[in-house]
Amino acid sequence: MDLKRKLARLTGAGEKAEGTGVPGTVVAGGGRGELTATATATATATATATATATATATATATATATGAAGACVGGVALREAGLASAALSVVGDGDRAGRLRDLRARINALVVREAARPRRIVPAPEPVALPAAPRDTAHGVLHVCEAVYGASYRHGDQCVTDYRASSSELVAKLALDPGLAELDLSRLLFFDLETTGLAGGTGTLPFIVGLAWLEGDGIRVEQLFLRRPGEEGPMLAYVAERVAASSGLVSFNGKSFDWPLLRARFVINRMTAPEPARHVDLLHCARRVFKQRLPQMRLGQLERDVLGFERVGDIEGALIPASYFAYLRDGDGSGLAPVFTHNAHDLLALAAVLGRLCAMFAEVCDDDPRDHLGLAQVAARAGDSARALSFATAAAEHPSGRFAVAGWRLAATTLRRGGDHARAAELLERALGEAPAGSADVPLIRLELAKLYEHKLRDLERALQHAAGTVPAEDGLASARRVARLLARRERRAS
Repeated sequence: MDLKRKLARLTGAGEKAEGTGVPGTVVAGGGRGELTATATATATATATATATATATATATATATATGAAGACVGGVALREAGLASAALSVVGDGDRAGRLRDLRARINALVVREAARPRRIVPAPEPVALPAAPRDTAHGVLHVCEAVYGASYRHGDQCVTDYRASSSELVAKLALDPGLAELDLSRLLFFDLETTGLAGGTGTLPFIVGLAWLEGDGIRVEQLFLRRPGEEGPMLAYVAERVAASSGLVSFNGKSFDWPLLRARFVINRMTAPEPARHVDLLHCARRVFKQRLPQMRLGQLERDVLGFERVGDIEGALIPASYFAYLRDGDGSGLAPVFTHNAHDLLALAAVLGRLCAMFAEVCDDDPRDHLGLAQVAARAGDSARALSFATAAAEHPSGRFAVAGWRLAATTLRRGGDHARAAELLERALGEAPAGSADVPLIRLELAKLYEHKLRDLERALQHAAGTVPAEDGLASARRVARLLARRERRAS
């Protein structure tokens, strides 16, 4: 039987299913087995013998046969159902292109509908403008952030312009630099850098050069910004002009880091580096004065513990390079605003710290006795014996009594260097009386007194009294020799 006739037979063309009245359906089999085949115009066929064959988009037929009785009839039905499946598969393959066109049309319709659906679009944030504004100069365009602070502006509890009233001699002694004695304080240039790192050398780039100087009754702050690497020329030229117009530079660790780095940038850009007339590095000045009470000498700590100024929301120094790199990457200046604020605080702190140091060094005030000791040591090194004696005495006479020993010893050293040995011995005796028994200061003071009485005051009896207690300030052998020598001298004098 050919394929067309078998298909007509199985699809029941022109016949009706027994007991159903549904055209196009044939029921074959009996007892427990039956076969049902259904064909549709869309090439879908189902054959069942509690078995169903369905041809979908790929014209697939499934046949299931059940029943123990009527196995022979069921087997014939299954063979015929398989032939029907093959026929439907052939028919389905011929219409595959049409189904693909229909599928594409449905997909396109979905795409169009999805595109037409309204969406909530969140706009991207607008880049924040730089805090620095462009300025045309003879050397090119500068990007500058500038501000002027009046004469009454205070950084913490210190006015930023107070240093103007100080004398250059005080600054020279504080800095231990006699060459600063002729310094014009009204023309000082404060400067501070923000850089891409702390390694120094050619790989470190200063992207903010902060400058501050007195202008009228106030102080002007200008922060030069490097918008992108390779545009240093105008910035460096302007810095050279400001340095040439100043009487000297003031920085914090600038002698070791800031100025050498800036000078290297001049060399790299094939420009002549300016030579400042003088340079005051406040890190060294502050360290000599405040080393007794400040374990770390950072500008932020000086602001907090000396000036009483607490920075709120200040950016960490370690995050500053990343802020500049982020700006170079996306052009958003919002991350640089805290960096400019940080740099401005540094510049104002320099002016305030200089004013505070000058005020403290000018006269003895009710300051911390540890600061008095530091100021006395600075004055002694600068050769100002009177000032050193005043600060040392103030530390020794502080009501707490904690620094009496150190104060009297320092005062005695100052007097001894000045040739007043009798008074020096008197103050050392006071220091010995203040020193706790068994402390490390006792043998040191006794050794100083033994030398002073023996060599300067010629008082052998008192020298012997103190020579017996110089260990461990000197070793036992040296102490024994000292005692023996004093005994021999006393015997010779007696004879």
